[in-house]
Amino acid sequence: MRVWLIILASVSALGLGLAGWAAFGPLDERTALLVRQPNGSIEQGSKLGVHIGNSWSDADRTLRQQANVGKPFHKAGWSNEPNPYVQFLDGPVLVGEAQALYRDTSWQNGVITLRLRDGVVVGIQWSYVGPLFVDT
Repeated sequence: MRVWLIILASVSALGLGLAGWAAFGPLDERTALLVRQPNGSIEQGSKLGVHIGNSWSDADRTLRQQANVGKPFHKAGWSNEPNPYVQFLDGPVLVGEAQALYRDTSWQNGVITLRLRDGVVVGIQWSYVGPLFVDT
C-alpha cells in the first residue's frame, strides 16, 4: 500500500512539474504559442521573427527559414475573384490588400497569416492546433 502511495505521489509531482514547465518554462516561440496562446493576432510589434512594417519579401524569407513552414498561398481582397487562393509565383503583392497564408507542418501544426497592404506587413495572425489534430 505504501509503495503505491509513493508511486502516485511521484507521478503527480512529475505531472505538476511538467505542467508548470509548459506554462512558465523556456519554450521556442511556436511551442509557446501552442501552449499559451494558440490563436491570436497582432498589429504592432513582432511575432515569429516578422515585424509589423516589414516588406512582404523580408517577412516571407523569415517565415520560410523556419523548419516546416511552406510556401505561402494568398487571398487578394477582391470579391469577384472566382478562386482567391492561388500560390505566389511572381513575388509579393505590391498594390492593394492581401493575405499570405503559411502552413506550419511541424508537430505544433498551425497556420500563420500575414495581412499585407501595398506589399508591407500590417498584421500577423496565427492559429496552432497541436499534434493531436488530424487534417482532412
